[in-house]
Amino acid sequence: MFTPVTFRGRFFRKYLKMRPHLAKIRLQNIAGKKFFRGGIEIKNNAGVVFTLDANDWITRIMLMEGDYETASTALAKKLLSNGGLFLDVGANFGLFTCIVAHNNEKVKVMAVEPNHSVISRLLNNVRCNALQERVRVFNTAVSKKNQFVTLSQPAPDNLGTTLTTAGTEGLLSILSSPLQWICTENKISVIDLIKIDIEGNEFEILEDFPFEKITVKNIILEFNHLSKVGFMALHSFFLTRGFKIYTITGEELLNDKQPVPENNIWIKNQRV
Repeated sequence: MFTPVTFRGRFFRKYLKMRPHLAKIRLQNIAGKKFFRGGIEIKNNAGVVFTLDANDWITRIMLMEGDYETASTALAKKLLSNGGLFLDVGANFGLFTCIVAHNNEKVKVMAVEPNHSVISRLLNNVRCNALQERVRVFNTAVSKKNQFVTLSQPAPDNLGTTLTTAGTEGLLSILSSPLQWICTENKISVIDLIKIDIEGNEFEILEDFPFEKITVKNIILEFNHLSKVGFMALHSFFLTRGFKIYTITGEELLNDKQPVPENNIWIKNQRV
């Protein structure tokens, strides 16, 4: 359970949890910008600490509910309980990266994040949790080929909605690479867990991944209305490659009628 570290942060959380009133959203946004220019610091019982943008959507959830994607991060910790390599694609401010690495000193993390607006938060959170020796941050996007892509953020109050578009028709363009190229350049042959959350483009990135050359034991993949492939096509693709699909709480997913908690699914390699 994450709670604000400072009195000012605790007071801000209390105000967020108050009943709605006229101009509340406007006032809380003003307060978040004025009183937390350097970010709001939160910490859990395990000692994981984050400094976050007070006006970001995920921050608000963590302040009001005490956590975010609780079952998904718990699954990630379980899958890496014996250590191993964790590839966090779409790392954002480092929620999975820091929680998983902090939980087990045998875990190595490669955190991939393209958004220039959040990369400083990610680096700071890695440093604040003293994880520099076990976490490597890659400020890049992933795509089907090496190319320039332009960044956009459809929801100004949600840093996690970063999208990439091929080409340089925009304010900021960065280099993007296939996931397998990143693995090859870093001499990776076995990945214990991939967490991938890239706003609907997850399957497009994994579709060409060389699973026959690089062993992937587990995948936690965001799956919701933004996903560009239907569940049955996703299920068929992974089934032919030796994987089964489960909810993050362990129930096997066989059709698109079953609920998907936290909009994440667990894809497990049955051959390892």
